[in-house]
This record gives sequence, structure tokens and C-alpha cells, in this order.
Amino acid sequence: MFSYSFSAARAAAAFALAAGLLTGSQAFAAPPALNPGWKLCKSTNPDERIAGCTQVIAEIAKEPKKNQLAAYVNRAGAYQAKGDYAHAIEDYGKALEVEASAVVLFARGAAEHAKGDLDAAIADYGKAIAKDKKNAAAFMARASAWRVKGEADKALADIEEALKLDKKSPAPLAARANYYHAKGDHDHAIADYSEALKRDPKLVAALIGRGGCYYAKAEYDKALADFDAAVKADAKNAIALLDRANAWRAKKDFERAKADYEAALAVKPDLAAAKKGADDMGKIIAKKATGAAPADAAPAGAEHEHN
Repeated sequence: MFSYSFSAARAAAAFALAAGLLTGSQAFAAPPALNPGWKLCKSTNPDERIAGCTQVIAEIAKEPKKNQLAAYVNRAGAYQAKGDYAHAIEDYGKALEVEASAVVLFARGAAEHAKGDLDAAIADYGKAIAKDKKNAAAFMARASAWRVKGEADKALADIEEALKLDKKSPAPLAARANYYHAKGDHDHAIADYSEALKRDPKLVAALIGRGGCYYAKAEYDKALADFDAAVKADAKNAIALLDRANAWRAKKDFERAKADYEAALAVKPDLAAAKKGADDMGKIIAKKATGAAPADAAPAGAEHEHN
């Protein structure tokens, strides 16, 4: 099963960079200034930063251009970290009035993306790319937005551009693999996931993705190897546990399947597929105990979230 979703908290590597570029502990440094609000305007605490930057912005006309940009961007980043995308977008807009920076356009696009305004996000990513044509992360972020809109070919075009620009990150390779995976072109997907894993052997999303391709090809031992590696890299990954359960189920190892379904439920109690799987395995194991030969069919495809 393929699920295309966007979450500000769980973005693909490149999009996570876009969404987190100016949030959390990262703040624009301002030149020395007399306004006491600057101490908090650079805080790692979003509420403190909003309070401090608001104090600076109250007298923004007294600040030089660089300080004005920093104050708006830092407050925008704090709002974005709190999930207040409307205020973040407003402040990024104010920052862009000070300077039409590719970095700020990128950040506003990420806030719009997280808010669900995909058309606005795509427009801002495009403007950022126009100002910085070597910005691989901006291509990746726009690809993510295109994908959510169902424009898979446009997403692929942006991923290809990112691949040309970034020869080190596994993100563009994993994203292209996701494209092939969704199209059912498992061999091409496996090749790209494998290249991504050369760049980052513990990239859980690529391990789950490649495992899902092997599962679809009924190569269950290879699928198990990847799902097992994903669980070792992230023991609390419910999707990896669910997929490993499905693979054990496909191999008729119902006891191991049940254990993994239950482990997935322990991590994510509302995971319906794991609940059904655990129930199914309980019934099958009980039937086996009577000496009957249980009939069972594992799910047709592995779970895989393409963010």
C-alpha cells in the first residue's frame, strides 16, 4: 500500500531541510544592536523568540536592514516551529519586503507547504530556484509538493534536477525510487534505493522502500533482510515492524508475524493493519493447535509512506 502524505514533522530529508531551515534552534544572527529584545529574538525557545522579536519589531524602523530581516525571519521561524503557519507566512512576507532572499522564499514555501497551500508553496519554491538555480533542496521541496498534488511527472523532473546538483545526499535517489515504486517499476526502484543506501546505509525509509519492492516481487527473504535492518536502525518504527510481520506471514511463520504485529501496535496502538494482522494470526495459530491446516493470504503489498 502506498500512502502519499505530507507532515511538517516528518518530511523527506530534503524537504525537512526546507521546513526546518529557519525554525527550532536555528535563527538568523543579527548585527550588534541596542534593543534589549535581541537577546530573546535569538532564543532557541519559540515563545521567547516571538516575545523578543516582537519587541524589536515594535521599533523596527530604528534597525538597519540586516536587523530588520533577521527580526522578521526569526519570529517567522518561531511561529513555524509552533505550527502557526499563518503568522509565519505573514512574517516571511515582511522579510521579503526587506530583501527578496532565496532563503526566505524557500522558508515561506515550506510554511505554505505545511499549511497545505501547495500552489503558493510551488510558486515560492520556483522563485527561490530562479534566484538560486543550484538549490537542490528547493527542487526536492517542490517535488514533494508536486507529488502531493498528484503531478508525479513534474515531481520526477524536479527530483532529476536535484540529482544533478547533489551527488552526496541519499534523498534525491530515495525520492526517485519512491516514484518508481509507486509506478510498480520495482527493479528501477530497487536500484535507486540501493544507491541511496550506499550513501546512507541506515536510511530507514530506503530500507523500508526497498523491502517493499522485494515483497511485491515475492522475494520475501530479501524483504525480511531490509525490514529487519530498518527495525534495527529504528526499533520504534511501526511501519517497519508491520512490514516485517507481513513478510513473516507471507512465509507462513505465523508466530513471528504475530509478535511483530503486536510490536507495531505497542508503538502505534491505532494502526488498524497491525490490529487486524495480530487478530488474524491469533485465529490461525489457534486453528493450527487443533491440527487443522489454516488458509491465509498475506497483504498484497508492504506499507510505505512517501513523504
